[in-house]
Amino acid sequence: MACYCAQLGQLDAAQEHLDKSYELGDAKQIKLMALDDEDLKPLWEGEAK
Repeated sequence: MACYCAQLGQLDAAQEHLDKSYELGDAKQIKLMALDDEDLKPLWEGEAK
């Protein structure tokens, strides 16, 4: 869901879904995968602004 939201420009919702995934799984592994996921790129670019 985070990927879809990020692609739609819904960055707050994308971050919420990503945060939930950290709670439910291996946060370190998920973060590493998320940082490499092109679909989440708008989320990381939004944080840099």
